[in-house]
This record gives sequence, C-alpha cells and structure tokens, in this order.
Amino acid sequence: MAKIVALTGGTTGIGAAVAQRMIERDCEVHVLDVVKPARADVRYIPCDLGDPLSIDACVAKLPDRIDVLISVAGIAGARGDRSAIAVNFLGMRHLVERALARIVDGGAVVNVASTAGWDWQKRRDDVTSMLDTRDFASGLAWLAAHPDAWRENPYKFSKQCAAAYTYRAAGLAVSRGVRVNCVNPGAVETKLTPAFRELVGPAMYDWGVAQIGRHGRPADIAEVIEFLAVGPCGWLNGVEIVVDGGYIAGIVGGWVDLEASPRPPAT
Repeated sequence: MAKIVALTGGTTGIGAAVAQRMIERDCEVHVLDVVKPARADVRYIPCDLGDPLSIDACVAKLPDRIDVLISVAGIAGARGDRSAIAVNFLGMRHLVERALARIVDGGAVVNVASTAGWDWQKRRDDVTSMLDTRDFASGLAWLAAHPDAWRENPYKFSKQCAAAYTYRAAGLAVSRGVRVNCVNPGAVETKLTPAFRELVGPAMYDWGVAQIGRHGRPADIAEVIEFLAVGPCGWLNGVEIVVDGGYIAGIVGGWVDLEASPRPPAT
C-alpha cells in the first residue's frame, strides 16, 4: 500500500524536491502550502502556517491516517518582524501537534530547521521559555513580552526554537513508535537565497559558501529528508542532522577560520 505523505512547502525549493522523491517512491503526496503546486500528481490543501485557524482547517482535510508529516515551509524575516517565528516555529509546532493523532503507529515526522538554529543551546533560557508556551496564541504573547530575545534576528531565533523542539516532539508519540527528527540545511540555493544573503550580509554569505565549494541544492537536502521519512531508520528518533557540505564541521574542527571571515564571529 502506498504511503501517505503530508508535506508543507511542497510547491518550490526543497519542498518541491521532496515531493518529487516521494512521488518516485509511489507515495500519495498532499502538499500543504499557500501556493498551489503546478504538478498534477500531488494533492493540494491550502495552508498558511502563520494562521492557526488555517492550519486547523488544513488538518481537517487530511486523510484520517497518514504515514509521514514533513514540515519544510519557512520564510525569511527582517529585523523586528515576528512573522518568521510565527511561521517557522509556532505554525510548524501547531501543525505537528494537531496532526499527530492522524499519524499511523510507526510513522514519522521530519521538521526542517536550519544551520542558523544548530547553536540553540547557546540561548537555552530564551529558547526553553518559548518552547514552554502552550500554543500559538501564548507563543505570540511571549514574543510581545520578550522583544529583546528575538527582534534582532527573528529568523535565527525561529530556527533555534524549531531545532530545539525536536527533543520534545520526539516523545509526543513515542509509545506508538512515531519518530520525530530534524534536518538543519546550510546554504541552499532556492528562491529564498537572496533574502538570506541579505540577512547574513553578501560578503559573509559568499565567503561561507566558498569554504565548502558550492551552494547546496534542494536535492541534497531532499535525499536526507527522504531517508528520515521513509528510509530504513526505524529506531532513529529525536535527532538533528546538519546538511551543509561540512561548514559547521569546519567551524568545530578548525578548518573553517571565522577570524578570516568578512565580519567578526560574534555577529
């Protein structure tokens, strides 16, 4: 029987590459997105991750039982704009927790964060405080009450929260064998690349790509998501996987020298 996959952000970029791989595996793919995909071999459900009512309506239209939920959708965010946190973390969390009851025993959830969030433990107090909020509304209230925690770089904070959420989500349905894992992509060339390049700073962004030889491609990330979603890894749960061509490894291992970058490492 074909596996049923629900996929956010499946219209473009990494999500579209994931949709392609799932179709090639003969899965039934339901794309949850604000934009309808051009391809006719997926099923489309409108979904705005920045709106909990839209998410609830979307979940109600999903099949009663699904095998896999993959959350790829995300947006960049300008300084002081909470939209990135609403979509990239609060909406993602809301969707996972609303859809969890529909995921079959032994099913899988794969969330996409970012290498921007891999260092979330450096901000454990703020991240934990956000994760302790009960729902979408209380998360927004937390943002209003703690602007200094996120307004300088909303995108990074959203991805730190998304990455850290992996460890809590891994236990939500562990009694049913439902696994929750996370992929942290590095610099991947998609339609969001110009926004990320501007966010980081063009010189710093280009320098970082040069350290690993090339941009990532959507297919580079999609193949890892495919493995976590439907591959032979039934006991892999609660894991963050960095997929960045080795950039973070270079920082940890010392062969990427941040002191030689166009701006100080502290920023």
